[in-house]
Amino acid sequence: MGIFRELASVGHDVGAVFLLIGLATFLPLGVGAYYQEWDAFFVMGQATLLFLLLGAVLRLLPKGSKPARNSLSIAATALIWVFVSFLGCLPFLFTGMGVLDAAFESMSAWTGTGFTLAANIEEWPKTLLFWRSFMQWIGGLGIIAFTLTVASRSGLVARGLYRSEARSEAFMPSVIATAFQMWKIYVVLTVISLLAIMAAGLDLWDAVNVAFCAISTGGMSIYADGISHFQNFGLEMVVIPIMLAGALPFRLYYLVYTNRSFKEVLSDRVLHLLVAVFFLVAAVLTCDLVLFSDYTLIDAVREGFFMAGTAISSTGFQNTTMAGWSAAMILFLAVFTLIEGGSGSTSGGIKLDRVQVMFEAMVWWFRKTIVSPRAYIPMRHDGKPVAGKDADMLIAKSLLLIILYILLVVATLVILLHDPYFSKDVIGTMYDVFSCMGNNGSTAGMVGPDMPDYSKVVMYIAMWIGRLEIIPVLILVWGLFRRFELHLGSGPSRK
Repeated sequence: MGIFRELASVGHDVGAVFLLIGLATFLPLGVGAYYQEWDAFFVMGQATLLFLLLGAVLRLLPKGSKPARNSLSIAATALIWVFVSFLGCLPFLFTGMGVLDAAFESMSAWTGTGFTLAANIEEWPKTLLFWRSFMQWIGGLGIIAFTLTVASRSGLVARGLYRSEARSEAFMPSVIATAFQMWKIYVVLTVISLLAIMAAGLDLWDAVNVAFCAISTGGMSIYADGISHFQNFGLEMVVIPIMLAGALPFRLYYLVYTNRSFKEVLSDRVLHLLVAVFFLVAAVLTCDLVLFSDYTLIDAVREGFFMAGTAISSTGFQNTTMAGWSAAMILFLAVFTLIEGGSGSTSGGIKLDRVQVMFEAMVWWFRKTIVSPRAYIPMRHDGKPVAGKDADMLIAKSLLLIILYILLVVATLVILLHDPYFSKDVIGTMYDVFSCMGNNGSTAGMVGPDMPDYSKVVMYIAMWIGRLEIIPVLILVWGLFRRFELHLGSGPSRK
């Protein structure tokens, strides 16, 4: 099978992604019809038509008798996110946004980052506001995971596409079954979130949009001043556990459902780590605001706990502009906007699991050094021994991704801090770059419609790379450089 036949086969499978997203856009079309926003309905309909048309054309490509190489499937996933962001941005042009700003807005929504360049968001039609929230909700678990819920009929190269979307966990026998169960869990969590938010005093329209953006850890808002628009302390306290719920690995919810017990879940180390880090960050922020920023205790608790939740969960909601915060606390919080929730959740960033692995590796190294370098002491991960090559691979994978994230953050900072716009507020720029790479979306005020156009491109790429956890984008770039000329007969090309 030659390279062009492989590409056609991948294109045939990718077509299912566009078809399903095209069908999903009928929901915002329904919103447009309900509110009789016919201009917005027509614009949204154009995006629907393009998604369906592109999907249908790709599905006409010949399907290969064998799956394409993993490298092509992974590269295809990276490209899917780019194409979907451009098609998804078309309705935003109706609001007066330029193409670049609209594409940025779309990528921010799909990746669950939550940055916005919209200057007149409260003037947008409800159709487009809902589309923006709905994009975050779909993107929360991933475009591929969304498509795999019907993949038993689509012929998708399931495992390669699924894993290339920064997902390696599979708590069911197949990735298709896993994706289906994840979406069932996701819908249940969304309904529970919606009811809790309505109980906090919001009407159905506001509650739906907040619920979509909270459980997906997206963080966008249909109001210019975000969650602060509601001036509702109860709402903010309700949203914190919803954000953290989205940041937990979905396998934990699956275990609760199958075992009908919380026993195994409550002993999970990622859960312990998430809760411990949340309370640590919240306590540090609260104490600093009281001691060094002249906050009252209630205001410090309100901002400290909420911003800890939004950072640790990768959500990006804000109930403060951080204007009265010390530089030390802004940088302190910035670190956690890059780490965030657990693998297999809706969170972006490095993930707490990898930090856990690095801590376990450090403990293992110290134990070997103290006892004897020649002593056989297996590394323990999640309380279980991991020895030999398995331990080396576990550490190497986590360390590689952490190093790549740090390198990309540094490279982005080097580019942006040469510009007077960003160099005027180094701390704010550092915070926003960390937040961007971690797909968090909370901002210290540097990301906005007035920032230079080139920086929008840089952050667009950073959001894309961060959401896919870097490796798929590197494979795509390398493949384009080599023109995917590796053939099946020239060695282990399927690896």
